Amino acid sequence: MSDHLSGAVWQSTPTIRAEIDMSESANHLTPTPPKRRWPSVLLGVLVSVVALWLLLRRDFSAVQDELAHAHYWAVIPCLIVSVIGLWLRSIRWRVLLPGRLSAGHSFHILNVSYFINAVLPLRVGELARAGLAARLNPPVPVLTSLSTVVIERLLDTLAVFGLVGITLAILPAGFEVGLIGLVLGVGALVGVIVLAVFAARPDWARLLLDRVVLNGVGRVIPFFQRPNMQARLTAWLDHLLDGIAPLASVRVWLLAFAWTVAAWAASVSAGYVLLFALFDDPTWAAAMAFVALASFAIAVPAVPGNLGPFEAAVVFALMSADLVGELTDPRAIAFALLLHVVNLVTYIGAGLIGLWAEDVKLGDVTRAAQQIALGVAQSPKPNPPCA
Repeated sequence: MSDHLSGAVWQSTPTIRAEIDMSESANHLTPTPPKRRWPSVLLGVLVSVVALWLLLRRDFSAVQDELAHAHYWAVIPCLIVSVIGLWLRSIRWRVLLPGRLSAGHSFHILNVSYFINAVLPLRVGELARAGLAARLNPPVPVLTSLSTVVIERLLDTLAVFGLVGITLAILPAGFEVGLIGLVLGVGALVGVIVLAVFAARPDWARLLLDRVVLNGVGRVIPFFQRPNMQARLTAWLDHLLDGIAPLASVRVWLLAFAWTVAAWAASVSAGYVLLFALFDDPTWAAAMAFVALASFAIAVPAVPGNLGPFEAAVVFALMSADLVGELTDPRAIAFALLLHVVNLVTYIGAGLIGLWAEDVKLGDVTRAAQQIALGVAQSPKPNPPCA
């Protein structure tokens, strides 16, 4: 297959090197000192430990008993619907990059990114996704891929806000959840509108950069008036505008929104099916509640896999939906743990298949993602033409 990835030539592929070599010399790409990462790592560990302690401070044997008597047949349809949800998200990504990705590459690369996000901290998977897409033939520029990630996050935030709104319409409680959803939803809506305007009127974005950042902020902070910095910011903006260009089309907006709704409907359906493993009378409101709150929990610092905050969010949602009476209910905790395991199995399984299909190794992907992070953080220049 002519456009198939080759793991054997990962580190010598000129396209990815052109994307991440954004400085005058490649020697500028020095790794971030490990000491700088310790505060965030320690904070994540602390948050996870506290969350787990709050949930498991009672006798864990009751949780084990619930897991021992769970109806595990529900896991199978849950896994199937979860994979369908991943496929729907890959279609959305293709819509945002029209004509640049095949269905197979879109599905497998996206799964690799979710796999890496599940096992590594700091959302490295998004950079891995950009790196893999940049190695296709023809390549997708790194910053173009990353701009689609921004669009996806905004659309997902709107979807979560919708779930919160529907849940609040069904359930009498949950003011705090509604307030969080309202703030995030309004912010996402504003972001979507801004991106749509800039996609339709890219000259306005360039004018904003020139007058507000380079000439406005630049007068106060001379750093922004340096010629090399102006070139970098201009190149950065050009890549961003390239990534959001499809949003100038109403058809693309409608398709992206439709696939977003379908993907989140699959997530809620998978969660609803899994509820039957531990609850006799699950409700759709409970499924929507824990899917929405678990999405919020991802933003909380924690160990890789979001262990702790994820379980706490799910248990709180089940309590809000009146399936359990307290946060330490063993059945709710057992379900949260089971849900987390099923999610990890889905992401890891699909991700490993994606690595095999794309013919790359996990270590190569993560190293390239780190290089991209360092390169993007320094000095972007326009990409040279691909041979």
